[in-house]
Amino acid sequence: MENGVKEKAYMALYARVREAITGGIYRWGGKLPSKRAMAERYGVSVITVEHAYALLAEEGYVEPRERSGYFIIYKEEDAFPVGYRGKEVKPVLPSETDEEVFPFSVYAKTARTVLSKWGEKVLARSPNQGTAELRNALCDYLARSRNIIVSPQQICIGSGAEYLYSLVVQALGRERLVAVEDPCYEKIRQVYRAHGIRTESLRLGDKGILTEELKRAGARVLHVTPFHSYPSGITANASKRREYIRWAEERSGLIIEDDFDSEFTLLSKAEDTLFSLAPHGPV
Repeated sequence: MENGVKEKAYMALYARVREAITGGIYRWGGKLPSKRAMAERYGVSVITVEHAYALLAEEGYVEPRERSGYFIIYKEEDAFPVGYRGKEVKPVLPSETDEEVFPFSVYAKTARTVLSKWGEKVLARSPNQGTAELRNALCDYLARSRNIIVSPQQICIGSGAEYLYSLVVQALGRERLVAVEDPCYEKIRQVYRAHGIRTESLRLGDKGILTEELKRAGARVLHVTPFHSYPSGITANASKRREYIRWAEERSGLIIEDDFDSEFTLLSKAEDTLFSLAPHGPV
């Protein structure tokens, strides 16, 4: 119980400071209050503040500087000069899974529990949208772990990403122009083209799609993989994620968020999704 309280405390502080940063209370280049000052202000421990600040640093809102504190690196728009290409994007090869990291014993226990409870019912053919039990469980998980609040009716289970891409095409309609990352997972482009949808490529920098690329795009639909984009391994930082949302809002467009690999992270908190940052928006 005590651990749960501590976790809620640092997550609540993280959320409060993040909103202060994105709301302009703490501005780019400025310094956050010291951990001790922040702890006294909100009546929490210094360790709680330390955990909250670490999360903000992991997500690209602040940057720790030795013996100086935490400085704001989030800004409303990454104003790269024309011609800026960022660091060279190199393909990242998949590495072997660290068996010590994956909680295999928990996975095995869960699998045995499900098989014991449901038996041969797990072999029954599922409805097209996915079983109600799984969709309900996913709703609970997404709300608890990802701050994504959806109803079971909004969840559709598919046999792999390629099948789900085709469902996206059916939902959007054909004869569309869709912007994709460059480089991107090539199957994305192939599936769209096979369904009569044109694509345009937007170059990635080291923080996500370059600002000038977003500005020149003719598309009103953007397919992005904000976390560990394949094959580059690029993760869009906090500023860039907000920029994607503004891009869609300003042109009454849509974002298809491919949340690839985001839950397989050793961070104490999974990366914010674009959907959770704009729950009633264009994602």
